[in-house]
Amino acid sequence: MSPPSSPSLLLSDLSPAARAAFGTTGRLLSCLVIESLARGIYLKLPTVDGVAIGAYKADDILAIVALRHVPIFKHDGTDPRGQEVGLLDITDMAPLVLEFDPEAGAGQQPHEHAILTEAVIKAISGPGWDLSMSAPLIPSRSPLPLWEAFGRRLNIKESMLNEISAGLESSVLWQKYTFENPPQAPQLSSPSIDWEQSIVEGHPTHPMYKARQFPPPLPDYAPGTYDFYNTTLRLVGVPRANLKITGDFERYAAPLVAAASASAGEDLPVPENFVVVPVHELQTASITAKFPDAVVFPAAFSVPILGQLSIRSFLVPTAFRELSMKVGLGIKLIGDVRTISPVAAHFVPRFSAQVVPALTMDRRLVTVARELASVVHTHPDDEVAGHCTAIIREAHDSISEKRGERHIVCSSLSEKGHAGEGGHLPSVIRVFELDTEAKRLEWLDRYVKLFFEAFLPPMLHNGVVFECHPQNCVARFDLETKELIGFVIRDMEGVRVHVESLRASTGVELDFLPGHVLAEPHDLYAQMYDTGVRNHLQQLIRTLGLHHSGSGWALVRRHLQTQIPCEHVLHDAWLAPENRTFSGKCFMRMCLEDLLVYYMPVPNLILYEGEEA
Repeated sequence: MSPPSSPSLLLSDLSPAARAAFGTTGRLLSCLVIESLARGIYLKLPTVDGVAIGAYKADDILAIVALRHVPIFKHDGTDPRGQEVGLLDITDMAPLVLEFDPEAGAGQQPHEHAILTEAVIKAISGPGWDLSMSAPLIPSRSPLPLWEAFGRRLNIKESMLNEISAGLESSVLWQKYTFENPPQAPQLSSPSIDWEQSIVEGHPTHPMYKARQFPPPLPDYAPGTYDFYNTTLRLVGVPRANLKITGDFERYAAPLVAAASASAGEDLPVPENFVVVPVHELQTASITAKFPDAVVFPAAFSVPILGQLSIRSFLVPTAFRELSMKVGLGIKLIGDVRTISPVAAHFVPRFSAQVVPALTMDRRLVTVARELASVVHTHPDDEVAGHCTAIIREAHDSISEKRGERHIVCSSLSEKGHAGEGGHLPSVIRVFELDTEAKRLEWLDRYVKLFFEAFLPPMLHNGVVFECHPQNCVARFDLETKELIGFVIRDMEGVRVHVESLRASTGVELDFLPGHVLAEPHDLYAQMYDTGVRNHLQQLIRTLGLHHSGSGWALVRRHLQTQIPCEHVLHDAWLAPENRTFSGKCFMRMCLEDLLVYYMPVPNLILYEGEEA
């Protein structure tokens, strides 16, 4: 907590602009520390919970972060000045980041946080520190100066520095708009699509978590000028010879063509030997620019769509009842252009048809939203081809009410800051009335149990791991009792397979391509740890207020002890006391090194027992 004489350090007291800046800055600093790009040192101050800093002179200190909670320390840290931070999360932080500003007047400390800054200066004025020539310490108002200072110290090339700066700036801009125009708080009675569209913040750890950028030929849309959740689907025609079609795509897409024709009041004029490919309306400019063989049909042949969380996935109410779609979209979201790779487009229908039926899974607990058919252009450049891609998949949420269920995308459970009554509370606490710690523990206990019962068996028995982060997982709740009854897993693009394990356990032979194949079983466990534990369960445990006490992770350990056989290599990999770290994905290193994926050892959250004294 902040000192009584200092201004309140509460997120709710900040303006939308300040909250947005802190959201991006905090995630950026978190990644830099976790990925060992910057050293985080914890100092306990007499008047505050603590601060995390890094280095020796003022020029070496990137930032000083006020903390509400003690972070997770490195088990092998050796810095004599303080405990080294291994995992710093934005929920550990108070909304105050300080930086030395050489352009501010000498000796001028910010009045609003004078007591805190004086305490910090005093704490870092002892042995191991040299602040004799330091500039004033001021509150950070934007992530950009911090990022640019970091980038120049590491001699990051200018183009990369500017690219990431643009992503951070976009994230702040779009987050500010959402804070100013929050979605309505969803209820259990709300349709599943309302939950998909209820996201206030989104990804809990990625620094560019709200970024929306529009590479040419798209115009640069400002926040609020385009409704991504309620828009239209356009149709284009492409010569059959220039497409790779997997599954019975044309049969599944026929209702789209019929709906578009009904909208236009005439039949769609499809040239002979052409195939109709659905595209997002924002994608028509890219189709025209990149595919001269394509025919973009008039806007009259449009179909309304309801965007899901990822924007490029959506429902088509006038054409589909039990199906949904995912298309390539040339918008840069969370640092990546959201097209669909030709490899993924060809893989997912075959995986759904041939592998999913053979997996060891409790079908009462987990339903796979199979991807039934796809189409992708045969352009020789895969990055270009991905702009003309479409996948048709099952949509179980559209018919869930018939079964007495409400399907809720798991990301939305942790969201808060909605408009409407109780909108300041996380949805999971508000909707399920988890107003005591005992209720939250009981709710989480069932969630963790069913989560592992759903997703561990195909990994342990078949060598198949689903990308079960909370955007891909949909929780199934009984509409009468509100009880969790299982999950739907969607988006097979992120599935990874250890081919030898799959072949030995099922006899299935599939011509897997490199992007979906993992060399060793350990790589499966890293994928599950990162998406399922570090991302999905950590976010939920922190939202429920069960992280810093360690009680949420005690539940995780108990269920893993029950569900992973003692003799299985995963048991010790995750649960042995000496395995204090495990492989985790590194977003900033992926950006800096232009890699699709980068893993390195990070603190093993499964073993976390609560804040250290």
